[in-house]
Amino acid sequence: MSTEAQVADIPLFKGISPKELQAMAGCLDMHKRSFERGEIVYLTDQHISYVGVVIDGSVQMTHEDIDGNRTLLAALGPGELVGETFACGAQRNSKVTFQAEEASTLVFMAFDRVLHSCKRVCRFHQRLASNMVEQICAKNVQLMDKIEVSSRKTLRDKIRAYLSNLSQKQNSHTVRLPLTRTALAEYLDANRSALTRELGRMQDEGILEISGRSIRIC
Repeated sequence: MSTEAQVADIPLFKGISPKELQAMAGCLDMHKRSFERGEIVYLTDQHISYVGVVIDGSVQMTHEDIDGNRTLLAALGPGELVGETFACGAQRNSKVTFQAEEASTLVFMAFDRVLHSCKRVCRFHQRLASNMVEQICAKNVQLMDKIEVSSRKTLRDKIRAYLSNLSQKQNSHTVRLPLTRTALAEYLDANRSALTRELGRMQDEGILEISGRSIRIC
């Protein structure tokens, strides 16, 4: 598996050169796979023993209730992990669905082999495990942001909370939305038309200035 050009900016491989990662590939049973837009990476209740890392594209983590209502929990871009929370669980069955939002490429590795050094005790194995723990912690923060937004009572308050979190992450009062309008509606657990109307009202009231995916918080 050739990873030289792809792993340079991936946090999971921080401190590990492409050559060193190539040497570790066999130990971790690493393999690369491409997904078309809308293709399922992991289904709800599917057993997960391999953790994926997004190399390019985007993967949505969604939950669907018994009535078929779909909620977007997170949009995972390049460098982010897929399935790690469930791979380290006792039963290892996914509680959510992971689906490619666009044409995407992921690299998978056996989670057990990441946690436990092989017989050859690869020099950079511990570095990889440490990086993965950091990534898992970052994902937990991301899900806490989702809980914070979802706990707001009104759609306007949810929008405010979401944009506030985004503003802090991007360190700017003008933010670039990482989600499409449809995906944002799912993330806020709202109807797309209702979201569009509310954003329009907030712009009319001078609270926001909207230009495509760019939003300035006034």
